[in-house]
Amino acid sequence: MDLTELIGVPLPPSVSFVTGFEGYPAYSFGPDANVGRLTKSFIPDPFYRDFTVIVTAKPTTRHGGVLFAITDAYQRVVQLGVALSPVEDGSQQVLLYYTDPEVGSTQEAASFKLADLTGRWARFTLTVQGTEVRLYMDCEEYHRVAFQRSPEPLTFEASSGVFVGNAGGTGLDRFV
Repeated sequence: MDLTELIGVPLPPSVSFVTGFEGYPAYSFGPDANVGRLTKSFIPDPFYRDFTVIVTAKPTTRHGGVLFAITDAYQRVVQLGVALSPVEDGSQQVLLYYTDPEVGSTQEAASFKLADLTGRWARFTLTVQGTEVRLYMDCEEYHRVAFQRSPEPLTFEASSGVFVGNAGGTGLDRFV
């Protein structure tokens, strides 16, 4: 699934085309960008037990932000998502959110420390397989952490939302 397909044409306010990694077209998300749809229109339910998220992003601020998120129907809990933390002491974290349906608050399942990504294209992959989350940088394994989750598949409420560059009304920072 390519989450950029959620953006659509005409482009939403605060979203524009830019030259991306290696000259390919990319999207720029301004601070007011709000791209989202109902999860059921795009994401399989139940979700895949093992999966990979491939990210190509160029943060233009040191504030980090949510790259994508699937929220509950009330946009209070991120059930699945990836974010960058704010830059602190020259580094930042790649965060994976994975919240089992019975849990009532957003759960950080894994985090990986990286050098400050601000102003440069970053390409990384998060792989969730069994009881591990692995981070790959430039196609090489960078780090892995243990991952605990329910044996039940991740399911989404009928009115849940999938967002790109933000996490709906959860209050988490938008990606710029």
